Amino acid sequence: MPLGAVTGRAEIMDAPGPGGLGGTFAGNPLSCVAALAVLDLFEKENLLARANELGDRFQRRAREWQRRWPIIGDVRGLGGMQAIELVQSQETKVPATEETKKITQFCYEHGLITITAGTYSNVIRILVPLVATDAQIDEGLSVLDSALAAVCGQKTAVPQLA
Repeated sequence: MPLGAVTGRAEIMDAPGPGGLGGTFAGNPLSCVAALAVLDLFEKENLLARANELGDRFQRRAREWQRRWPIIGDVRGLGGMQAIELVQSQETKVPATEETKKITQFCYEHGLITITAGTYSNVIRILVPLVATDAQIDEGLSVLDSALAAVCGQKTAVPQLA
């Protein structure tokens, strides 16, 4: 359901008169009900804690990759939103744009859809659904692991996503 919101400091948000702030997806009653249901689910399923668990799980795995492969220049993120930045060398930090394309293509061909970002398209973003199972997460990370290994010249067995 589409829903939009704008937040900010009170002195800024209170400055426009009535009707001065709005948007295409602001205030739709059905979307507001859906948003409230999502917030209830977050609380009921403790999804904030799950987001932090996912972030910690990814960080551990990605730091291991970073030690193995110098192509990983940075690992960063917060909770369920994580990223690895790919570089030609950790010393120069020159973006590894072509290698990033190869890794994302490998992932796609093996059933894992990834998102790239960054000025040079050399950042792979990880946005795992908070309701994904640990087995699904491990399977996806194994595909990414295999993609990194393939691009860095090491052959590994490639898991197929179900």
